[in-house]
Amino acid sequence: MTKQKSDFRIDLDKYYHLVPGSAKPPLGWRIRFWIFNFGLHCVACYRFGKYADRLYAKSKVLGFIPRCLHVVLSYFVHMVHHVNIDAATIGPGFNLGHVGTIYVGPTVIGRNFSLGHNVTIGIGHSEAGEGIPTIGDDVWVGIGAVISGPITIGNRVTIANGCILSRSVPDGCLVAGNPGRVVLADYDNSKLLGWKFHDDATA
Repeated sequence: MTKQKSDFRIDLDKYYHLVPGSAKPPLGWRIRFWIFNFGLHCVACYRFGKYADRLYAKSKVLGFIPRCLHVVLSYFVHMVHHVNIDAATIGPGFNLGHVGTIYVGPTVIGRNFSLGHNVTIGIGHSEAGEGIPTIGDDVWVGIGAVISGPITIGNRVTIANGCILSRSVPDGCLVAGNPGRVVLADYDNSKLLGWKFHDDATA
């Protein structure tokens, strides 16, 4: 029986595919990558935190130490890399291109999500009122983007560098500007994402 891959294993597959272009890079390369890729550090800490929360929910005895360890690691990520993503629920295939001044609040984000640095995704005001965004699958968010309010970002959406978005957008579009608006209704972001999630992702 084939074992389903964990979310972090799928994240790692994406990182390996994007950087060396190989699902199984050489061991020496992997060691250097794990040491020096700060985005991977943040994603690994995030996934460990979700694991610790699940374990703690099942058994406070077994989950206490992992949760405490995650608090320490998360503090390091916040202070050194300036990345705060713990409150979000993010699907597999998560990629941080570069770290630095990233805040993602308690939003729900689909699979195969990529974002750059200086990005904020969180509570805000829009025509619909106060709330947080919901983001679909295969979404790419560029450097310096701000996404806020009770809005829905569709699947395969691309949010350009510096975009300030506070309104819902449909599937498959390119959004840019301040305020953010759809500039292309049918935009293929597969090259930007550089990786495709497979439903049969197994170990």
